[in-house]
Amino acid sequence: MAVQIPSRQLFIDGEWREPVLKKRIPIINPTTEQIIGDIPAATAEDVEHAVAAARRALSRNKGKDWASASGAVRAKYLRAIAVKITERKSELAKLEAIDCGKPLDEAAWDIDDVAGCFEYYADLAEGLDAKQKAPVSLPMETFKSYVLKEPIGVVGLITPWNYPLLMATWKVAPALAAGCAAILKPSELASITCLELAEVCREIGLPPGVLNILTGLGPEAGAPLASHPNVDKIAFTGSTATGSRIMAAAAQMVKPVSLELGGKSPIIVFEDVDLDKG
Repeated sequence: MAVQIPSRQLFIDGEWREPVLKKRIPIINPTTEQIIGDIPAATAEDVEHAVAAARRALSRNKGKDWASASGAVRAKYLRAIAVKITERKSELAKLEAIDCGKPLDEAAWDIDDVAGCFEYYADLAEGLDAKQKAPVSLPMETFKSYVLKEPIGVVGLITPWNYPLLMATWKVAPALAAGCAAILKPSELASITCLELAEVCREIGLPPGVLNILTGLGPEAGAPLASHPNVDKIAFTGSTATGSRIMAAAAQMVKPVSLELGGKSPIIVFEDVDLDKG
């Protein structure tokens, strides 16, 4: 399965940017344990730039470019991402398989799901328009009540290695559909396809700063993202221990978090297994 590993930088404010400290992390093929490339290693300095870019994206043109744009406008971008993902399915599946070690067929299914997820949330984004300022019935005629749906703001999204692009999409797509600006920090163990998502967003013209992607280590990039005072919410999938630390940091600012923690699907490999056949 010959595939060229793209050499990327961090994706901040709609552009590729070298990490401030110019650090990189090797990419290791889990099948061969060989180094097949490298990814940029973000640190707290890069998190600052990404958060600033995300906040500018929300306030640009008084919010009309993204946060307060209609759901239909945001849906067009989500559908454009889905189209590009589908066009690049074969390449993305190969990159996913070589990066995280899953079978190629399963990786291809994941890429199908990625495109489907962006389509699904495009539909929901359009549906938000009909729900804006929906009246709420009250027993007193002297009062009027309406439901106004607004994006929470800048969200930090931290995702694991086992479904790299798909789990990232489960967080990115709904955040963008709602009008948030997002900063994605994928697992340093499998980040290749998430960086390719950045290239897709650049190609379809997603407004700068709406989605920023920082690869790097948890303590150096994930921790400063989770504890940043200008990040309004954190969504994290990973270990219970890390989730606990994220919740503790968020509690200091009464910041909402969404946590999917732990694992429940162990695999036992017996001594008589035929590894070549497997």
